[in-house]
Amino acid sequence: SLFQILLAVFLFVMDFGTEKRRIAISDTGGRMERANRKPGIFERIRSMDLTSGNLFWKLGLFALPMALATILQLLYTTVDLVTVHLWGGGENSASAISGNGALINLVVVMFSGLAIGANVAIGNAIGAKDLEHAEKVVHTSLLFALFSGIAVAIFGFFMTPILLDLIQIEPAYRDEAVSYMQIYFVGLPLLMLYNYASQIHRAMGDSSTPFLALLFAGCVNLLADFLFVYFLRANVRGVAWATVLSEGVSALVLLLSLGLRKHALLRLRPKELRIDRQTLGEIVKLGLPAGFQGFFFALPNTFIQSALYVIGAGNVALQNGAIAANNINNYNYAFIEAISSSTMAIIAQNYGAKKENNVRKALWYGLAWGTIYCALYSLVIFVGYRPLLSLFVDGDNEVAIEAGKTRLWLIGFTYVLDMAMDVAGGAMKGIRRPLAPAIVTGVCCTLFRIAAIQGLILRVEAFQNVLWLYSVYPISWVLACAANFTLLPILFKKAFPRAKEA
Repeated sequence: SLFQILLAVFLFVMDFGTEKRRIAISDTGGRMERANRKPGIFERIRSMDLTSGNLFWKLGLFALPMALATILQLLYTTVDLVTVHLWGGGENSASAISGNGALINLVVVMFSGLAIGANVAIGNAIGAKDLEHAEKVVHTSLLFALFSGIAVAIFGFFMTPILLDLIQIEPAYRDEAVSYMQIYFVGLPLLMLYNYASQIHRAMGDSSTPFLALLFAGCVNLLADFLFVYFLRANVRGVAWATVLSEGVSALVLLLSLGLRKHALLRLRPKELRIDRQTLGEIVKLGLPAGFQGFFFALPNTFIQSALYVIGAGNVALQNGAIAANNINNYNYAFIEAISSSTMAIIAQNYGAKKENNVRKALWYGLAWGTIYCALYSLVIFVGYRPLLSLFVDGDNEVAIEAGKTRLWLIGFTYVLDMAMDVAGGAMKGIRRPLAPAIVTGVCCTLFRIAAIQGLILRVEAFQNVLWLYSVYPISWVLACAANFTLLPILFKKAFPRAKEA
């Protein structure tokens, strides 16, 4: 593909041509030794060595397909919104889909965050050249993804009406929101399998395959949306089933990639699919704090969503404008999350390889790339906020446009703070210190935001507007950045007496 060709050019410029993998796999369990084999150009793209070479450019290259993959996931929802807006039930149907996004994230993120534990465990093992243990993580984590996905799906399906009532969703589109969310939960095991399989690929230095899987699945989603909504007039239910179908496709592609690639660093072997208790314990130990961190990060969003319904009671245009701005801001967060995850992956491998200098470089490189992305995004929303918002709301609805502009600019121009917070948190996870960023997020983002909303925004009439409601985001980011960058030097000192430069 054109994407892989461009990556190949970058790799050639950075003189990756002489780089070889020198990781051996023992014959334990019938594995054949693979050592000192010079991989082809596309194999190097799909299995990037994150412990040597120019890490600044590698981090950017590694993050790009990861960000594009997240954007494709967001495009699923965006295509859903635009489809029902144009050919379905209009703005109310679009709001039924996007209005429950915070609640879906709250339920899902706790378990999908555990996939980060698999990423770090595999990255550490690859850096330490212990591929036998890395493959145990692969098989254990995929089974855990399936079982936990089924459990969350059952819980979410039956609890959907209660959960939506708790956030006081607008009655005008409550029934459609319930339908969409219940169908979404039906496909949750497929989404969990994709999340874990993508983290496994990224831990191996492969961020392009998850992107290509989503690209193919995105085409399926687009065609299915058009078929279900335009031809079959299924409206919200149609786009929900289209999303489930595309999630199944993306999960299948990644599982086939793990099982069929002959020279992959790690492979999925169905006969070895079992849960190893010690390995599961390691995944949970590393991933559970990340899961709680994601939960802590998502929880106040449900309070903010609920507060929006209170502030905009009877003013659906204001609600729709603010929700539209959130959909746009999510695209910028895709790059921030990709930079943070790339920083974590590089640090995890170098921590396993005991390369302290590379760990510190990766942190600064992550901050540099994040700042570049945030600056570009700020320029885009400053110039093009109106046409962007018009994708989700009527362009001549000034109430919706103004509400969306306020939220879009307030959060978008300060996203660099969120980036710094996330990159620092990713660095802590990479050195196997995931509890610290989880606590910081819980205190600075969860407790502060909920206290501000419940104690100030909803009690003082002067603060009951979009500007003050969404100001809680940048304020909490400032607090979290101060805490994270105070803790980082302390944690690095504790981590590296056991991992001095090799």
